[in-house]
This record gives sequence, structure tokens and C-alpha cells, in this order.
Amino acid sequence: MSTKVSANGLASWIWPIFLIVASGVGGALLTSMIPSPLAWLGGGHEEADLAHDPVESDEPVEDVSNIIDFPEDRWPSAGIETVAVVSGPFERLIELTGKIALNQDRVAHIYPMVEGMVDSVEVRLGQQVNEGDLLLVVHSREVGQAKLDLYKSRLMLQMAKVKEQLTHEISENTKSLVDALRQKRGMEEIENEFRSRPMGDYRERLVAAYASYLKSEADALRLEGLVESGAVSAKQMLAAEANRIADLATFQARIEQIEYEMGTSVLLSSQAVKELETQVAVSETNLRILGSEEEELQDIDPAKQGQSISHYPVRAPFDGSVLSKDVVLSEQVRPDVLMLSIADLSTVWVTADIYEEHVPILKALENSTLTIRNEAWPDRQFSATVFYAGEVMEELSRTISMRAIADNQDRLLKPGMFVTVELPEMTHEPVLQIPRAAVQEHDGRSFVFVYMDEGKFQRRDITVGDLNETSVVVTRGLQSGEVVASKGGFVLKSLLLSELMGEE
Repeated sequence: MSTKVSANGLASWIWPIFLIVASGVGGALLTSMIPSPLAWLGGGHEEADLAHDPVESDEPVEDVSNIIDFPEDRWPSAGIETVAVVSGPFERLIELTGKIALNQDRVAHIYPMVEGMVDSVEVRLGQQVNEGDLLLVVHSREVGQAKLDLYKSRLMLQMAKVKEQLTHEISENTKSLVDALRQKRGMEEIENEFRSRPMGDYRERLVAAYASYLKSEADALRLEGLVESGAVSAKQMLAAEANRIADLATFQARIEQIEYEMGTSVLLSSQAVKELETQVAVSETNLRILGSEEEELQDIDPAKQGQSISHYPVRAPFDGSVLSKDVVLSEQVRPDVLMLSIADLSTVWVTADIYEEHVPILKALENSTLTIRNEAWPDRQFSATVFYAGEVMEELSRTISMRAIADNQDRLLKPGMFVTVELPEMTHEPVLQIPRAAVQEHDGRSFVFVYMDEGKFQRRDITVGDLNETSVVVTRGLQSGEVVASKGGFVLKSLLLSELMGEE
């Protein structure tokens, strides 16, 4: 089967095909006439060379623009020092959020020991006080009565001691008199020796019995001679002898009775002194418990003190600051009413919650020193010593509470302030590490200056990992044993940037 095409139909197909071919040829010619962007930048020849003669090399290409020539004799003046890259265990820092709290061992909430009325307030809120400073005075009936009882007991004790001394003196004098009477010394001699020595009624009772005995004895001796001569009957003699024996028995009984009475009197007087001494001691201790000072106890005198004897002074237990003041003049106070709170802010506690994943390091933290930081003092770091590493884990938060104590002599750390707590943790696997000062930053990239030789340093990008206060872990970019600039890196960085800017 044949097909015929008319002239008009052929012409209708030829023109579209011609236009397509013509546009393609024109585009090719235009492309060949316009130079490429690389040719405009002076790279046309290099592009042609690479296209016609490609070269591949296994040798590392040294970037000359990253090399700085800095002779070693200029290092000291520029502060440049070098250190070798080492591999070993790394003490990384774990940063936790902590909080400053009052040292609970140096906080005092002051309540009155007695009921009364506030007579005077000597401090203001925030005032610094020293141990023993007067804080306020309470007018207390209980304190006043206790002081009066003590004053009365002391007076009674003084009287009891005087009585005891007199009793002992009478006892000693009476014993001496008894000894003299037993020696049958003459009445005149006894009278002369004991005339001015106090003995109470013992003297009369002893001397009377002794005199009766002497008379009976003299009568018996006188009648004894008369009986032999027959002037006196034997009956009279027996009566006289009976009187002598009776008077002697009376005299001896009188001595025994007086010795018993003297012993009892001495014992009772001594007992009275001891009882009153105990009473005075109890009264003094009661006032000491209430806070009275020794000077106050010694100066009790109702006649001189008058109404002020009922004053109950409240003093500072230690050096500190007045943190709260909930008392005013003439206010009625009771033992359950908080009047003042004082805290020693020279030391503070640092509290931090240790997460379960960090529990293994708790044992090593006991008595260790931690570094804490605060945004209010960005250029300062503070030290705190761990005294409690925690024993119980909170069920809800799954954390263990840690406590450390920090020196706060300059009062920069305020209770309630949040801080960053740095916990040290030692890695077991060796890692590459360099000093933190060796790492430089530019355009968001970390790099170091590696010492080549003959005073040349090469800038090399690195990837850093964990860091601590002095060192940083390098995960990529360095090898163990290479030498880097540990100090003076900023000088090298400035020199490198200036050279690059000069080339531009």
C-alpha cells in the first residue's frame, strides 16, 4: 500500500523541524563564544588542565596558609609554651544545679524561757551581732521571784554558817572543859581558863555537877578519918560514901549527856548548812537555765535593783546576723513565741540533688572539695567541702541529697541563691587530652596550633569532648605525642588572622 504526500502537507512539517535545528545550533555557538565563570576568575587554564590532564596523589597536601613561622627565641616575650598531647584517664566535670542554704548548725531560733512583757529591744533586722550581745530584755515575774528566792537562801545560808561556826566553837570549848574536870583541876584554875570561852549552858551544868561531886568526895574523905577515931558512926560514913558515888555518877552522866547534845548540835548545824547550800545551788542553776549570767547572779540586791530585778536579758548565742525579728516593745511573750532568728553567714551549705546515674561517684565525694559558680559572680569560683553524700534516695525524684559547706566570709553567697556545682568523675578508659588554654575558637570552630619544627606552628581543627577545670578531651584531630601550644595561642591566632587579611 503506497502513500502520497502533497506539497502543501510537506511544507507544513519542514518548517517546525527547521526552527528546532536552528535554535540548537545557535545555542551551541553562543555557548562557545561566552567564557566560563572560572575563566573570568583566572581559572580557565587550570580547569582545562584538570580536564585534559587529571592527577591523583596519595601525599597529604600541606595548607601553607595555616602555617605560622614564629622563631623559638621570640617565644618567651610572647608567652608561648608547648606541651605534648597525652593519653590517660580523664577527670571530667558533671555540672548540677545546686542551692545555697543556711548552715543549719549555725542557726538559732530564739524563744523566751519564761512568760513576760518585752521591756526593751536592742537590735534591728539584719544587724550583725557578736556572741553575748544583748538582744532584748523581758520583764518576768518568774525571774524576779527566782532571784528573790536566791537572795533569801543566801542570807539564810550565811546565818547557818555563823551558827555552825559557833556550835563548833562551843563544842570544842566544852570538850576542853570536860578534860579539865576529869583531871580534877581546881575550880579557881578552871574558872580562870574558861571564863571568856563561850560554852552556853554546858558550863553551868558541868560545873554544878562537878562541884557537887567534889563536895561529896571531900565529905567522904573527912568522915573517913573520924570513923577510925569513933567520932562518927559507920552509918554516917556509908551515907557520905553513897552521896559521893551518886554525885560522881551524876557528873559522869552529865558529861555523857552534854557530849551527845554537842554532837547532835554540830551535826544539825552542818546539815542545815548543806541543805541551804543545796538550796542556793538549785536557785542559781534555775536562773542559769533561764539565761542569767554569773555577774547577774552575784549582783542580786533587791534594795538596789528594785523592779529591774525581774529583768530577763536575752543574749546572742554566737556571732551572726539577725534574719528575723518578730517582737516589739511591751509585747507579751511566752515560751512558744518566736522572737528572733540569728544565723552565722560566715559559712553556708550547698545542697544538690545527685541523679541515680551519678550515684557511683558519691563515695568518692565524701570530704572532697567541689567547685561552685554563680551567675552573679561570673569571674569567681567558690569551694565547698562535702560533709554528707546522702544515704537515702527520694522515690519521686530518684535523686540523693548531697550537702557541702562553703566559706562565705565576704557574704557573696546568699541563702536561696542557685549555683552550678561541678562534680569530678574519673574516666576508666584513656583518652587524648590537652590543656584548655591550648584550644582556640574562631567562627564556631575549635582548633589548636601544632608545633611542626624549626619554629613553625600549624593551625589544625579539632573536635573536643568533655572538659574540666584545666583540661579538655580531644576526640578528633590530634594524636598522642604531638606537641601543641599550651600558652600564647592567642598571639599565634592573631598573627594568623593578620596574615590572612593581608593576603586578601
